[in-house]
Amino acid sequence: MGKIEKKRHSLKWSIAPYLPFCLIAAYLGTMTIAVGTNYLQDWYMGRHLNSFNMGYFIVYWIISYAQMILIPAWVIFCIVVPGIIFYNWELKKPIDILLDASRKIADNELDFKVEYKKQNELGMLCTAFDDMRSALYENNLEMWRSLEERKRLNSAFSHDLRTPLTVLRGYTDFLEKYIPDGKVTQEKLLSVISMMNGQISRLEHYAQKMNAVQKLEDIVPNIHNIPEEELFSILSETGKMIVGDKFRLDGAPDHRNISIDTELVIQVYENLISNAVRYTENTVTVNCGIAENILTISVLDDGKGFTEEALKNAAQPFFRDGKEPDKTHFGLGLYISRILCEKCGRTLTMENHENGGKVTAKFFCG
Repeated sequence: MGKIEKKRHSLKWSIAPYLPFCLIAAYLGTMTIAVGTNYLQDWYMGRHLNSFNMGYFIVYWIISYAQMILIPAWVIFCIVVPGIIFYNWELKKPIDILLDASRKIADNELDFKVEYKKQNELGMLCTAFDDMRSALYENNLEMWRSLEERKRLNSAFSHDLRTPLTVLRGYTDFLEKYIPDGKVTQEKLLSVISMMNGQISRLEHYAQKMNAVQKLEDIVPNIHNIPEEELFSILSETGKMIVGDKFRLDGAPDHRNISIDTELVIQVYENLISNAVRYTENTVTVNCGIAENILTISVLDDGKGFTEEALKNAAQPFFRDGKEPDKTHFGLGLYISRILCEKCGRTLTMENHENGGKVTAKFFCG
């Protein structure tokens, strides 16, 4: 059944019930004044029948002309009083509602509702005013969300620049330490330069990608083929540079190509590794494998594991555990990783294992 609309009562007809009372009161009052003044004239004339003097004529004149003043005054009174009652009952409340709403809107207070139940023009005006307020509220909320998303995007950009820069710093320190003593073979030097070029290329591509999007959710994976062995090699080298001697990679690649956005995978991987190294005591272990077109990367640390609160909220933006050791940590790594995993067709999960915390990232790879 369709929605039954309430019958609208026009405001101009709302005054109709007041008019009969106004007319009856005006008529009765006029008749009473006329009869009363005529009776008073007759009574006064009969009483002073034999004493016609100046005083008599003045009083008689006043009585005669009193009805000329009292009748119009009474008619005006009969019009004004119903008008005041009509204003108080029909107009005052919606006008006060609209004035109060306009003051709140002027103060940027939009979380309220304009309600007036009577179905007349003022009720329609209040409804239209509430629609305007609601539209302003939604626009302001969307603007606030956009600004917050922009802040998160900027924070995410700054956050994800740190790890590649850390890797580059590690390679630079390595070269500065061993090249002067001639302890670096040409093959190793070329390998390090190649890895550094890879990180620089990643930074360039990442900067271009982040500059092209307005939200994290707007990132579109750039799928390309990569040998599974090459991906595992990148994971191993990156893990060693971030974690050092505490790093261990478990998993054996197959001799095949997979279709995936390598940059997003490495970005998530670096976030998980950087997160784990802050909590681990001895070893950060990475389990990596591909099954049924799903790339699974699990990062395990042997620290104290996740708290109950962290298990629920660690993948939310700007979450920081009360036991967070790094006070400069922004709480964006797992949030960014979750978003990127979802963009790649799968998701991110967190749990505790027997020796610490475990974060698993999954990606669809055709």
